Amino acid sequence: MRRLTVLILVSLSIALPVSALSFAYTFVVFDRNAYEVLDTTIDEEVLGDVIGEVETTVNDETGRYYGNASNGYPIGTTYREVNGQSVEDVIAVEDGSEWRRAEYRFEAPYHSRDFIKFFGYGLLGMGIMMLSWTLFKRSSLYKKEA
Repeated sequence: MRRLTVLILVSLSIALPVSALSFAYTFVVFDRNAYEVLDTTIDEEVLGDVIGEVETTVNDETGRYYGNASNGYPIGTTYREVNGQSVEDVIAVEDGSEWRRAEYRFEAPYHSRDFIKFFGYGLLGMGIMMLSWTLFKRSSLYKKEA
């Protein structure tokens, strides 16, 4: 009986592998551009406006992400522009009480949620306008006097 229990436990541990990705470096995504976060700190005096924040995290099993994401920073981590540098090349990422330099590496892959986010608000607005127009046409304000 003991051998059977050990055999079942061993077979279950083989049949249920755990997988997780390991990334070569920490990155953040802002406006469909992926930036590698470097160990270089940036003084707060040279920082510009807040331009965004981490909104989603990277899936550890598949490596997929969408929107403003990060594989090493929690949701809510702030991005700021660096004065004198193009946002397409360099941004600053909040790291506790200091700011880290993040340099552009590649364009983030397309995700279906990007499409929904981009066109979803337009479709919602069109739907609201059509509903408003329909209700207005049926209201007493639109009816012509006889």
